[in-house]
Amino acid sequence: MVRGHGYTRPMRRELRNDEKGRYLVTTATGSRYELDLTARTVKRQMAATPPIVDFLDAGFSQLRRDGETVELLMLESCAVGASARYWLQIRNDHIPSVRMTSPVVRIEPLLKPEA
Repeated sequence: MVRGHGYTRPMRRELRNDEKGRYLVTTATGSRYELDLTARTVKRQMAATPPIVDFLDAGFSQLRRDGETVELLMLESCAVGASARYWLQIRNDHIPSVRMTSPVVRIEPLLKPEA
């Protein structure tokens, strides 16, 4: 359960491309993805939390446009226990990029709009 501002919301096991709302997706390597499925954006924070034990030796990868909000073209898959796949508009030449994460360990609904 996620608690905050008087609300209690269940943790999510999976997200679909046609959903709306804002979510924080945490991966096994500790990276966090802020997904806004309504605005169709994503922002990645590299190694924002400690990695889980099985991924201690995986290291950290800095990716292009980390920390920046980029356009989410399609959420191909995002489920706890599996790698997420996002189609993103990262490049200036408008060629889509596909990002595949380490396994997703947590999907949390974000209760407040981004300030």
